[in-house]
Amino acid sequence: MSTNATDNTTDAATDEQERRYAELNIGDEEFVIYDRENHQAWIQSTESLEVADLR
Repeated sequence: MSTNATDNTTDAATDEQERRYAELNIGDEEFVIYDRENHQAWIQSTESLEVADLR
């Protein structure tokens, strides 16, 4: 795990629903996707897709 974790908040859209979810790159090609309104809701993966691509 990297000590230089970054949160891609600059890529977030202005629409409130799209801003609800965020990606955190924790290094070593690992990502955490989390719900900004429910901090207990998150998932960790070695792959990531843009939320817009899921629609």
